[in-house]
Amino acid sequence: MRVAIAIKDNNIAEHFGHCDYFKVFNIEKNKVINEEKIKNPPHQKGLLPKFLSDNDINVLITGNIGEMAVKLMEELGIEAIRGVNGDVDQIIEDYLNGKLKSSEDCCTDHNH
Repeated sequence: MRVAIAIKDNNIAEHFGHCDYFKVFNIEKNKVINEEKIKNPPHQKGLLPKFLSDNDINVLITGNIGEMAVKLMEELGIEAIRGVNGDVDQIIEDYLNGKLKSSEDCCTDHNH
């Protein structure tokens, strides 16, 4: 499984479409086996869900995200966990322990 966390200025991104990169955790048997960074391509409406799918991402964790992006990711089989903030290492630990909860709120500034 591959879990991506959207990062901006070395913190979780408030909006995933404007992140600097994705910190990707490769997980097997509920443990991180390695991690990597994937640079975010230039922002284009609707591009990132396909980009994440092409990079075999199963789960996206981010601060906020638009409703259109959530729907596109769901269509591609990517779970979007949103409304998350805090320390990246703690976030992945909470995810692995089943403690990370997604907000049902979507970014209304990007609700096209």
